[in-house]
Amino acid sequence: MKEQHEVEHQLQKLSKKYKPGRWIPENYIGAGESKFTFLNLKVPHIRKRQKEGYSFTQKPIKEQWKIWSYIWKNTPYFEAALSAAHFVNSRSIEELFQHRKSLLQWQKRVDNWALSDELSNCYSRLLEHDKSEILPKYEVWNKSKNPWEKRQSMVGLLFYSRFRNKVLPCSKILSFIEPHLDESHYYVQKAVGWTLRECWNVYPEQTMKFLEKFATQIPAGGWTAATEKLSKKRKDELKMLRANG
Repeated sequence: MKEQHEVEHQLQKLSKKYKPGRWIPENYIGAGESKFTFLNLKVPHIRKRQKEGYSFTQKPIKEQWKIWSYIWKNTPYFEAALSAAHFVNSRSIEELFQHRKSLLQWQKRVDNWALSDELSNCYSRLLEHDKSEILPKYEVWNKSKNPWEKRQSMVGLLFYSRFRNKVLPCSKILSFIEPHLDESHYYVQKAVGWTLRECWNVYPEQTMKFLEKFATQIPAGGWTAATEKLSKKRKDELKMLRANG
């Protein structure tokens, strides 16, 4: 598709113009696992180029959806896929819901935390909009052998809780976390911590009880995030439980 080549070409031009920052995306995001090719561009540069527009930016929005969906499914470049996710997250919830079946399939290409988080933004909005329609997919992901689907089933519940007007009951959120306390995959561990932190923002008392109960089982990769919002006293109490467990 010519539009895909256009986006990739423009991003390749940017990669020759700008040097990557201290944290090179190929290492920081790819972590030696991602199959995407990284141009190592900073996100502000990617967003700025997208804001400037491409040849298809003025096409009817229906056509733009088709183009960006094609790019997401076919590009070998992380930055082009990220641009597709940025497009999606700029659209209204009504548009997202209209394209929900296709969007839920986007998860299949995720193999790094940055694309995972961009989709968490989208999926959390969809879940908030229509729980009965979207939650069953989360339940499938939660039981998957794919670590990125497990991650999505947790982070996508809230993404950032401050963005949510409606959230699931605390017991439901925690039920998605508990099966993965012993996960070895680092980014699933991070998802456990992230989701506990965001759950605590909404349900502090219930989440604290969960942290106390499973203090010895919270994975190392998720511990810092899980306890981030707690007072020093609370953190010290949990550390004692963890040490004596």
